[in-house]
Order: sequence, then structure tokens, then C-alpha cells
Amino acid sequence: MTNNLTIVSLRDFPDFRQNLLDYVEINWKGVLKPFTQVIDELFSTTKELPKCFMLSKENYIIGFYQLIEQELIERKDLSRWITCVFVDERERGKRLSSFLLEHGRAEAGKLGYSKVYLTTDHIQFYEKFGFREIGLDKFIWGRPTKIYEHGTIR
Repeated sequence: MTNNLTIVSLRDFPDFRQNLLDYVEINWKGVLKPFTQVIDELFSTTKELPKCFMLSKENYIIGFYQLIEQELIERKDLSRWITCVFVDERERGKRLSSFLLEHGRAEAGKLGYSKVYLTTDHIQFYEKFGFREIGLDKFIWGRPTKIYEHGTIR
């Protein structure tokens, strides 16, 4: 926790499931279907992944991310992905993405992984958080994306 911000696991607070899905539907419509699939898997498995974390400020959701085993890209040789990183438009510019990414790297590190990956089409965004581009790929529906990696925090 930093200042009045908290990151909590959806698995620990299942009553927030619908609130989070409503928030995603309103704020990031294009990701709702794959996001919901991960949430459904989270509640139907005892495996360590997937995980979903919510960033809250004064008990309001202002962001989230997911930690998953496999991203929806063609390449399958990389594993442990930070995905669906989102910060509310009204809260951007406050380094909250960094807060979420550090949390994701630490969570992956707690699980024993040395690297974590993410996909994006944002140019020069994740580099400022220490992520390094390692290649290009396509999502399974054909859209190109960049792949980034970073060491975890142990």
C-alpha cells in the first residue's frame, strides 16, 4: 500500500468480481471478453495462475492487471505474463502503472519465476519501467504486437 492506494487480489475479495467486470466494461470495452475468461478461470481452478489484482483508491477501483500463464499470442515458448494493465484516465500521470507493474513482477517472483512478459502496441511506454523489447508476434486473432520482458522481483 502506498498513500491511500491499495492493490488487492480478486481471489481474496470475490465479492468485487461483478464490480470489477462492470468497471472494465465501462472503461476498456475491447478487453472485456478475454478479461472475463481469465476471471472465470481464476474462480474455477486451484492453480497458482491466473491471478487478478485491483488497484483501489479510497475503496474505488482505479486500475487493475492480470498475471497469467499464457498470453493469447501465437508464440507459446514464453510464460508468466502481466496482461490487461489499466489505470483510470483520471488517475494517469501519477506513476500508478509503475506501481502495478512492480507488484506484478513481485507476484511472479514470489511464485519462483525469474522473468515476466507482456505484450503491447504502446511505443516507449514500458521501456521507462525497465521492460525490454524481445520481439514481435501476433495475437491469435491476427493483430501484431510487441513482446517485452523484465526480471521479477524476489
